[in-house]
Amino acid sequence: MFAQYFGLIEAVFVFGLALAFYVWQMRSLKRDVRAREAREAAARRTTEAARDEAKDPDESHRA
Repeated sequence: MFAQYFGLIEAVFVFGLALAFYVWQMRSLKRDVRAREAREAAARRTTEAARDEAKDPDESHRA
């Protein structure tokens, strides 16, 4: 009775696994991209602050 549906059930199961793997990988990729962008932004801020400090280190003390 159910023997005719085993192929369909297996196909749905494999498709479900492939879809779950795709979702997992996309979420992981987006998380990694956000983390990389945050690291790069922090590095830019640090570089800009160091450059501004190197221009005139006494300027901040004049106020």
